[in-house]
Amino acid sequence: MKLAFEVFAWVFFAAVVGLLSVWPRYDTIEKDHAMVTVTFSHAANRIGECRTLTQEELNQLPPNMREPSECPRERHPVRIELRSDDAVLYREVLAPSGIWSDGKANVYRRIVVPARTHDLFVGMNDSGDEDGFDFEGSRRIDIAPGRNVVVRFDEQLQKFSIQ
Repeated sequence: MKLAFEVFAWVFFAAVVGLLSVWPRYDTIEKDHAMVTVTFSHAANRIGECRTLTQEELNQLPPNMREPSECPRERHPVRIELRSDDAVLYREVLAPSGIWSDGKANVYRRIVVPARTHDLFVGMNDSGDEDGFDFEGSRRIDIAPGRNVVVRFDEQLQKFSIQ
């Protein structure tokens, strides 16, 4: 009797877990929409150039601080823009990470869009210029309902990929 009750309890538990895994149905987006995800980490250009110190400047420093060159650590913010058919979907200026603002700027953004054909454009500026983009990518893509299109920046190739 005890064994039969244990078996029944385990079967009941498994049935409840199985039922809750498929019901109630949860959709992250509406049926006629899709998702565009922008995700990458990028280290922008440094604020200034490295410069070689003169012998006079080196002599003024303590012996343990005498480096032949001086390079600023701080990096420019990364400006990112994502457009679809000339409508801005996402625009942001991302600060570099780290205590001294010398790390990578990170972005992870999910944007819900209507499921249809889109002319996607993504631009990124990492040099501190106010106008234009240092890196650009574009693609005409048919986005099916429920699909997730991912926009990434490839550090090795120095270009965007839209998949």
